[in-house]
Amino acid sequence: MKQKYYVNDNPQFNGDHEVHAATCEYLPVIYKCTYLGEFENCQEAINEAKKRYRKANGCFDCSRPCHTT
Repeated sequence: MKQKYYVNDNPQFNGDHEVHAATCEYLPVIYKCTYLGEFENCQEAINEAKKRYRKANGCFDCSRPCHTT
């Protein structure tokens, strides 16, 4: 099932732009994010985010399979 994903436009301290599912409790307020689209999994969303930002990473809570440290 596809899910909507967003990327945080404000980078984390390490430069990563975090990718969140729309249902994530840690999704920043919508005006600080860019809608990426609907994807089957977080890796597809990360790939889309990397078209905008060189460094993108999955949220530890909602996109754990795509989270790297």
